[in-house]
Amino acid sequence: MITIVRTVEDPETLPQDRQGVVESTKNLSTTLAAISDPRTPPELRRELTSIVKQVTSALETVNGPQGATEERSMFILVVKRTTSTLDLIRNPRTLQDLRGHMIAIVKDTTYAAERSQNGPQAGSAEKQFSNSLLADSSSQDIMHDKGTPPREQEKLAQITRQVSALLRKISDPGTSQDERSKLTKELDDKTSRMKDQQEQSASTQKRPEESLGKAAAFCTSAIFESASESALVRALDKLLPAQWETEGVKDFWKAEENSDDDTLDILAQLRNDEHTHGPFEIIPLITELAELVPHDKLFGSLGASALSCEQTAAYLDEDGVTVGTWLTEAGE
Repeated sequence: MITIVRTVEDPETLPQDRQGVVESTKNLSTTLAAISDPRTPPELRRELTSIVKQVTSALETVNGPQGATEERSMFILVVKRTTSTLDLIRNPRTLQDLRGHMIAIVKDTTYAAERSQNGPQAGSAEKQFSNSLLADSSSQDIMHDKGTPPREQEKLAQITRQVSALLRKISDPGTSQDERSKLTKELDDKTSRMKDQQEQSASTQKRPEESLGKAAAFCTSAIFESASESALVRALDKLLPAQWETEGVKDFWKAEENSDDDTLDILAQLRNDEHTHGPFEIIPLITELAELVPHDKLFGSLGASALSCEQTAAYLDEDGVTVGTWLTEAGE
């Protein structure tokens, strides 16, 4: 794992990728401690050991030089979200049925992420596969969220396990092209059902009681993490500070709230690899991001963070600002 972390020390590495790899290895290290703990039941120790080996292998593969940078970033995010659920798996208070679902989901998801670094199929089928893989990881994010009730965790785990099993089968080199085509159609249907359950499970929570600035920063950071950099650059091109335009943006990293509720401080890496930050007005920033990630993609892309986006939209709606479809399709 030390070797994996060292691979992201290069200054050209995207901040999101570096953070994702570091957080994943921390989650794996904590799991190693649980494996060494004599209080951990033998069967669970065996499962955790198997998972750590598989996830480490997947992380080495997805963090490798092969494949497009944006695809690699997506796979790293999937692995990061997957490893974050390990504390739920090893928690002795986790219900056995839920733990069983989670173990299967983690194994299937990491298998699919590792085998599909170059895509199991070409064209639209590959994009559909990637979208389903990202949505699968969003389910894990929602299940891991402390605000998700146990009953909702269980319902979401059941449908996500079906999706992860399909992802594994599709990415299996032994699956024939004809069978893969049939499975891809089934994956589309199951992913749609999973996204509906994601919204239902996440929405049983109360929206975060936080300021506009905090909600907008959390929402924006989640979109920066999950959306492709090329899409973000296109969406935010007209909002860039003048001093960023010469070099151009390589990676939008995260957003931080300011003392006022009008702007966010945006951290970015420019194409010359300079790390910088600058103020962005909340209203035009959020309305552009809402066009990039409409409501039907919100929970499947952002997981539990989608609630902060809805909270941001609710605040702005009070001021007469419509934020894409974030509220109109949420039943507001």
